[in-house]
Amino acid sequence: MERFFQYLNIFPMPLWLAMMFAPNHPLTERMSRPGALFIAGLNYVVALALAVRRGQREGASLDFTSLEGIRKGLSSPEGAAAAWAHMLALDLFSGAWIYRECRRLNAPARVRIPSLFATLMAGPAGLMGFLIWRLRLPAYHPPTDNNP
Repeated sequence: MERFFQYLNIFPMPLWLAMMFAPNHPLTERMSRPGALFIAGLNYVVALALAVRRGQREGASLDFTSLEGIRKGLSSPEGAAAAWAHMLALDLFSGAWIYRECRRLNAPARVRIPSLFATLMAGPAGLMGFLIWRLRLPAYHPPTDNNP
């Protein structure tokens, strides 16, 4: 389980670093697309399956309806890995969206890098910081096609 945990931590780092420090590279652009992020979701599904399998071996089922059920589910190495994979997948999905929005809005590195780093380290806090910056921009109005 420790090796799987190490893999979960190492797997997304090249993309995080590329989004921060090589934002214009074509590979960064391709890897930030939702289809490429599928692997992060798949990692979570594998981790969750391992946690469910452990629970079945121990005669317990996952209970997401109570705090005690969540505590018990997370108390095993498999449960902790599943929760961690869940956080990593959602943080990476959020980070990729921030990266694409930064490219679309031509955000400076002083916005992109701290937003992505904060999302990597604290998920929702980085997303919230980016959204606050984005709210301060003039309203975006897509071009209209006036041709008949």
